[in-house]
Amino acid sequence: MSHQRRRVLCAEPHEDTCSLLTALLEQQGHEVVPAKSVSECVALAVQRQFDLYMLDDDYIDGSGLELCKRLRAATPGTPILFFSAQAFLRDRQRAMEAGAAAYLIKPGDIFEIVQAINSILAPRADARKAERP
Repeated sequence: MSHQRRRVLCAEPHEDTCSLLTALLEQQGHEVVPAKSVSECVALAVQRQFDLYMLDDDYIDGSGLELCKRLRAATPGTPILFFSAQAFLRDRQRAMEAGAAAYLIKPGDIFEIVQAINSILAPRADARKAERP
C-alpha cells in the first residue's frame, strides 16, 4: 500500500536502532530525520515541521517523558510514538499522560511498528485531503 510521504523525527539514541527504523520508514516512503538527544530533537522540532515524532525512553541529556512534554508544548498537533524498552504498565501510562499517541515496546515486530505509524498518520492524511479545495 502506498502512503503519502511524511517527515518523521526519529529521536533514537542508539545508532543501530535508528538505522533500522530509518530503513523501515524510508521503505514505506517516509522521510526520516534522526536525532540522538533531547536538545537536538527540540531544536529540530522548532526549525522544521514533522508529521510524527518517534521517541525512546532515555537520552544522554534527559528522559523521553521530558522530551514528550517539551514537544507537546512546542507542537501540540504532531503525534508522538514511543518505541521504548520500558515495558512496565506505569511507563506506558506516563507516556500517554504526557501526550503520546502510542507506545510500542522494544524489540518490536516490524510489522507492528509500520502498522502503528500508518494508523497514526492516516487521520492526518484524511484531514489534509479534506482541507484541499
